[in-house]
Amino acid sequence: MAAFKLPAPKSALERFQYASSRAALASLLSIEPKDLTYLLYVLKNSEKYSLFSIPRKGGGLREINAPIPKIKSLQRRLAEGLELCVADIARLTGRSNSASHGFCPGKSILSNASVHRNKRYVFNLDLKDFFPTITGGRIRGFLINDKNFKLHKDVATTIAHIACLEGKLPQGSPCSPVISNLIAGILDFHLARLAKTNGCRYTRYADDITFSTNKKDFPKSIAFCEKDAHRWEIGKQLQGLIIKSGFVVNEKKTRMQYKTSRQQVTGLVVNTKVNVTREYRKLVRAYVFSLVNHGRYTIKTVVKDDKGRLVEETEEGRRSQLHGMLGFIHSVDNVYQSDVRDHPYNYPGQQRSNKNPTGNLAIYRKFLLYTLFYDNKMPLIVCEGKTDGVYISNAVHQSKAIFPQLLTKNDDGKDVLSFQLFKYTRQHKKKKSVYMPNFSTASILGASSGGGGNLGNLIRAYHKELNSFKAPIGDHPVIFIVDNDDGGRTVYKIIKETLKIAMSGHESFVRLFANLYIVPVPFNGNAQRSIEDLFTETDISKGLNGKRFDFSNNANSSASVGKAEFAYEFVAKQAETLDWTGFHSLLNNICAVLVDYETSA
Repeated sequence: MAAFKLPAPKSALERFQYASSRAALASLLSIEPKDLTYLLYVLKNSEKYSLFSIPRKGGGLREINAPIPKIKSLQRRLAEGLELCVADIARLTGRSNSASHGFCPGKSILSNASVHRNKRYVFNLDLKDFFPTITGGRIRGFLINDKNFKLHKDVATTIAHIACLEGKLPQGSPCSPVISNLIAGILDFHLARLAKTNGCRYTRYADDITFSTNKKDFPKSIAFCEKDAHRWEIGKQLQGLIIKSGFVVNEKKTRMQYKTSRQQVTGLVVNTKVNVTREYRKLVRAYVFSLVNHGRYTIKTVVKDDKGRLVEETEEGRRSQLHGMLGFIHSVDNVYQSDVRDHPYNYPGQQRSNKNPTGNLAIYRKFLLYTLFYDNKMPLIVCEGKTDGVYISNAVHQSKAIFPQLLTKNDDGKDVLSFQLFKYTRQHKKKKSVYMPNFSTASILGASSGGGGNLGNLIRAYHKELNSFKAPIGDHPVIFIVDNDDGGRTVYKIIKETLKIAMSGHESFVRLFANLYIVPVPFNGNAQRSIEDLFTETDISKGLNGKRFDFSNNANSSASVGKAEFAYEFVAKQAETLDWTGFHSLLNNICAVLVDYETSA
């Protein structure tokens, strides 16, 4: 009789549940058992982590234990596996933790704050030592006893050892966020039920807990005040549930916020709309002003001196830091603007103009035009659309023997472009959550997905902003490549209107102003020419999957293939077999621009 075989585990959760030893878990995490044993039980803790501090939002320093690369890689794989398990559990049970917003896919401080918008009372409290409160014993017990996990004790023990430092969950480990959410899930269950019973909304972002309500009187089971009307105490029922769930309240960070004053949740103002604080906006605006006027900006940080005292230091800010700050404000603003766009009748006169941006959008565009165009760290090539960049990149790589100056070596010794391509966002599925928007540089600058008209708008925007830049201009040119067709003629018209420069399209290149050049696609004896015409008729005639190529706007997708598939499925995947001779005159003109700017700067 044939032996009975259990079906192979299909989901991540099943794979973890089927594992019954440390070696089996090692296999799941793509590491040799002996290497796993060495990392966990041979290396000393001092060899596994490095300790450093970062400023706390409310003052003081937060200690971060950063794992060494091998430990970090192991923890990241564990985190990814556990996140898949969480997704499997949600799919199987039809339930997910809606109260938790920290470290959750599709959620953010925006989604957390929006729950408490426009409420009479907003009550905040923090959990003390959130990560260190979660011990290895708690993690092991949860993974063994939780009805959805029920892992083997050896597997649960090993997971706890991977996740913990000195028996506690460290701040700085890639797997601390997902594990903390698992352990705090029981707290969320109790507090969400308490909130619902008392007519409140409840959310948690890591250690930051918020209750809000529009009731006339705030529920005493959650918080109350006695003699001092502004000194609020945590209600006995709430306190008991937090202690029962294994956590401790940080009494110093408990506060009640009223509708008549500024209400903040996870750093965002929630009185009428979710918004960034006025102070933060002013600070970021000042950073941008300093950057475009002096070529640098400084930020203040808190560090420990030799005697362990907290002192304030000034250091030079990075452009990437400032870019992140501007992107954060933009994402917050987008939540409000999305509602304005979808329900304009509720917001008379508040529609935003992309042609004449104001507020943060105007500051964001100024920053991008300065860093990408004016003081760029390498030459920038701006094409009419995302597919053109695919052609130029592959043309350069396949013609490197003729144009070696268009390539350089990266740290791994591989050939990479010696210039930057202006990026347009490829088509993607729209995300369901408004709180995790997808922004591209092109969309923020008002260039959308490209085209002649949008290139003309970029030229206008850069020319208009140029006089506000007082810092020295950069060492590299910006090169606009335009087709010699209707789209190109639109660009030429805008150039004539804005700069009083007449172009025929027969020029090798034209320097428009400052470091901005325009390079038309060479006519080569044709009446008009787009960049796709630089490919040979032999290559174009090959088609794709039995369909011919059709680059016109009214192409029939059932009988032909358009520009996007031509670029990504044909050109990018068959670049080595294509004839790139037609691109040589265009690449030669690009090289001529680089020489012209270098010799005239």
